[in-house]
Amino acid sequence: MTIELLAPAGSYEALKAALQSGADAVYLGGQAFNARAYASNFDRETLKEAVEYAHIRDMKVYVTINTLIKDFEMNHLLDYVAYLYSIDVDALIIQDIGVLSVVSKAFPDFELHASTQMTLHNSYGVEMVKELGIKRVVLAREVPLNEIKEIHRKTGVEIEIFVHGALCVSYSGQCLMSSFIGGRSGNRGRCAQPCRRSYQLLSAKKSTENAYHLSMRDLNTLQQLDQLIDSGVSSLKIEGRMKKPEYVASIVRNYRRAIDEYLKVGSLHKNPKAEAEMEQIFNRKFTKGYILGSSYQEVINTEKPGNRGVFIGKVKALKGRNRISILLEKPLSKGDGIEIHGAENIGGLISAIYINQKQVEEGKAGDLVDIEIKGNMKIGDRVFKTHDVHLIKELQETYRDEGKKIKISGEATITLDETMKLYIWDDAGNTLYKESSFIVERAKNQPITEERVRENLNKLGNTPYLFKELNIHLEEGVAVPISVINSLRREAIDELSNIRKNRNKRRKVEAVEFISHKSEGLSLKASPDIAVRVDNIDKLQALQDHRISRIYYGDINTLLQASNHCKEEGWQIYYRSSNIMREENNKEYINKIKNIDIDGIMAGDLSGIYIATRILKIPVVADYTINPFNSPSLEVLKAWGVKGVVLSPELDLKGLGSISLPDGIEAEVMAYGRLPVMTVEYCPLGEGKECNNLCHSCSIKTYSYNWYLKDEKKIDFPFGKDSWGRTIILNSQPLYMLDKLKDLKKLKPAPLNLSITTESPQEIGQLMEAAFDSSGDKKPAFIKEFTRGHYYRGVE
Repeated sequence: MTIELLAPAGSYEALKAALQSGADAVYLGGQAFNARAYASNFDRETLKEAVEYAHIRDMKVYVTINTLIKDFEMNHLLDYVAYLYSIDVDALIIQDIGVLSVVSKAFPDFELHASTQMTLHNSYGVEMVKELGIKRVVLAREVPLNEIKEIHRKTGVEIEIFVHGALCVSYSGQCLMSSFIGGRSGNRGRCAQPCRRSYQLLSAKKSTENAYHLSMRDLNTLQQLDQLIDSGVSSLKIEGRMKKPEYVASIVRNYRRAIDEYLKVGSLHKNPKAEAEMEQIFNRKFTKGYILGSSYQEVINTEKPGNRGVFIGKVKALKGRNRISILLEKPLSKGDGIEIHGAENIGGLISAIYINQKQVEEGKAGDLVDIEIKGNMKIGDRVFKTHDVHLIKELQETYRDEGKKIKISGEATITLDETMKLYIWDDAGNTLYKESSFIVERAKNQPITEERVRENLNKLGNTPYLFKELNIHLEEGVAVPISVINSLRREAIDELSNIRKNRNKRRKVEAVEFISHKSEGLSLKASPDIAVRVDNIDKLQALQDHRISRIYYGDINTLLQASNHCKEEGWQIYYRSSNIMREENNKEYINKIKNIDIDGIMAGDLSGIYIATRILKIPVVADYTINPFNSPSLEVLKAWGVKGVVLSPELDLKGLGSISLPDGIEAEVMAYGRLPVMTVEYCPLGEGKECNNLCHSCSIKTYSYNWYLKDEKKIDFPFGKDSWGRTIILNSQPLYMLDKLKDLKKLKPAPLNLSITTESPQEIGQLMEAAFDSSGDKKPAFIKEFTRGHYYRGVE
């Protein structure tokens, strides 16, 4: 059995740290089109060096193109992909289905992986991207192990899973919070991490203190690797392209040891030293994650969003303004970093340590030490070590030199009156032959010895090679200058490296160009059709007597009642499937929907398209949660049988207008509503006293949005549950474009989408009057604050 250990490389030093510590492959990003725009990343020349460095050492390099791409960027992207292809990058990790389609056609032998940003979390969705040439899928971090096994069994694709590192609270690819708060889109690699901020939980009856209710702990599955390896996955992935090389070195080496141990002896042993090291290098508290069934209480750290460090003792005395005494439970050294948790968190590097008034380099467990630090502290405050100077230095030594060697074999022949000959080969089957221009002579004085020849051929220095076998055939009494031996060795090693660099033996490709065809748009009506998204019967009934063309209804449990009402009103009704539909959800959904009279499905994810077109065989509209961001993505959706698509709300008017619309497919846009900014497996009430673990009797009712997250700026984000029990967090303000319909009409949408979530029946009536008012003057009285979304500003 083999399994890949995949490590992050946010810099060249991190790449070296990963490969020298035992990674089989690294994933990294260039200076554009990747989801870690704020990492150091790699320019073109450094990318080439990185690939060569890895390939020589028999490791792979995957490059991330895990953002959404606009039409005008497509040619730049294809030029970049052509370069990656030419330098022998092993695979691309892609988010955008349009990019996936374009790249797979232009470079059919380029290995392609589906990013976790594609939000693949069920077998039907994986089947869809298989058709676009995907070889491997990075599943959503929320998918539990039993479903991972089922997806692998049903689809046969390679599965990659995260095993360690930071976790997003929202399903990746479904988070718009950073985008709508400040224009920094996670789907464009610029997430501002609003999940790491503090929030207050409140409802009409209750409120809580500020805490980090959305800040996930760090994933750590070291002690459960046996279960993950046995699941049939192909790759174990460590998160951390924003992390330092020392972090990468630590996490990789500890996972490497555990993997090797399990593959060798068939069992895992607890390793407290490894756990302590990984906790020290970085942690936000650890969790086994959803993959291994962690509860709500076990996935969130409400206390602190950053590195927690390791507890080393408590403050025992305050000595003047800037000196305290700490009773140590673990060692503390000069140069370490600490943080004191009290009324305020205070931290810094330790410049001096005193024991009994005497300055020392280190304090041990049990010592009462004095340190100098500024801030407001009190006796009993907990002290955490956040930086271990000795550990950092030790880790740096592990990747500064070529500690990990490639074993090669060699044979040298030195015969009188002939050139010196050298054969070298490796375990991959690469063989080369070199001979000197020098003709071997009879020795006039001291003949060359086998020991001298062997000694100089073994001088591989800081190269990645080591002779495991070296045969020397030496005729007695001959002379060869040492410089000739050294020169021949260097030439042979350089040539071997050149052979190993080009492992994929790529064909030469011609320049590829993306040509966008301007859309003529759809047939324009004097008053655009209105489609309304609604999720409960009371609000559906509040829409009666209005000229609505279509209802997108979201609650599967009351869909039959909704269908009957819509038929009475003469409205079309589409079931709006959630953006997250796990294996069991889809089975239940198919069984429930078979006998309900609906006109079609609005698919929130790729599985919804599969079910509509291949199982139920009814019309389907792709929701914006599938992230249709460019013309090629619409071509893909059309090929899958989609009849309509709601374009991404992260596109501005110019970007929307530039998209080329395929014949036979309708484009829709959002004109009103509190758009979901997060879809979360975890319930914010679940980690606190508000939760009784009886979800059926919870105060959060399906689609009720009666609880709020209040941020530090006193802005409220309503949240509720969907039909499947997942948390939906809404934007703080509704999108409102009903007074700007002339701008939306230029896009020729068919129809405009309105989303009803928190509105009362009376407010719904006001809203519908505004929607059908061609003057745009009937702005509803209840709308005090609103947003234009990205229609006029776009995203970075």
